[in-house]
Amino acid sequence: MKLLHCGDIHLDSKMESNLSSQKAKERKNEILNTFERMIEFAKKEDVKGVIIAGDMFDGNRILSQTKSRILKLMTKYSDIDFLYLSGNHDISFISQLDQLPKNLKVFGKNWTTFDYGDVKITGAILSGENSNALYETLNLKENDINIVVLHGQIAKYNSSSKGEVIALPKLKDKNIDYLALGHIHYYLLEKLDKRGEYCYCGCLEGRGFDECGEKGFVLLEIDDKKVLSKFIPFARRRLIDVEFEITGFDNWFDIESAIIERLKNIDRENLLKITLTGKYHLSLDKHISMLEKRLEGFYFVKVKDESLLDVKIEDIENDISLRGEFIRKVLASDLSEKAKEIIILSGLKALRGEEI
Repeated sequence: MKLLHCGDIHLDSKMESNLSSQKAKERKNEILNTFERMIEFAKKEDVKGVIIAGDMFDGNRILSQTKSRILKLMTKYSDIDFLYLSGNHDISFISQLDQLPKNLKVFGKNWTTFDYGDVKITGAILSGENSNALYETLNLKENDINIVVLHGQIAKYNSSSKGEVIALPKLKDKNIDYLALGHIHYYLLEKLDKRGEYCYCGCLEGRGFDECGEKGFVLLEIDDKKVLSKFIPFARRRLIDVEFEITGFDNWFDIESAIIERLKNIDRENLLKITLTGKYHLSLDKHISMLEKRLEGFYFVKVKDESLLDVKIEDIENDISLRGEFIRKVLASDLSEKAKEIIILSGLKALRGEEI
């Protein structure tokens, strides 16, 4: 028997924090398309059930055309069960449906179990008022193959969005073979206890540069009383954050050339952020917009400059010009290093008569 574990798809996400409105719309459609491709994959692999471990949608304002496509997809693949657990982002999706497709199986606020012979898939929506009682009332038979579905955050793993905290110790020694989790947006597989494992499948497509790396879902194969899991990278595009240290470079052309050489093996269909780090001297004239122009072949490019100006009072102590006096006063101030850099560079442009 095969199952598929996915979650945190975040359909109808705005996607506008980095992208233009046109590309944001395109990426929204790509996420929906990736979900549809995943179900086609499940069909080809003869998957019996797709476990959706929360946050299929990004919020409670769901576009009617998105909801319609999802329901039609479920109807089309009527021989695949969709085992759906609401997450902290899409808690009201089910209440918006007039009628549930027969193959849409929904977990509620109490433990619900769907029976596939000796395979039992059990899940519940965690909430502050019911979480302690849920741990106490989870009773799984030792001779069954037990898959448990939850959406929330294990205390030791950080997440940018708040969700219910999963008390992992309270799930140990409960006869769990595979704990299918949602809420953390990267793939993670670790031992739960002597018998079972817990797994965050991660999100299906990265939406921002806090979601870099491979994205996809987990394919489960149950054979000989064992649950074998395999992460399947499946995203249409990846988000890649490349850190590049400019310390030691004395001209911008060499920096651009070195960055382009570094990126030569990265697929141009991806979204790219270049983060400049290190220190540079006053003589280095930066051309951030020129670098972004040279990298326009990528689907999206963003250059973030976190490098710091490397200038000390002793470097200009013998400079008796207005330029030297200005820099010394700024360096002697209580401003942050980044603020000093911005003021010095702006002031030098003003002294040269350039536009700030």
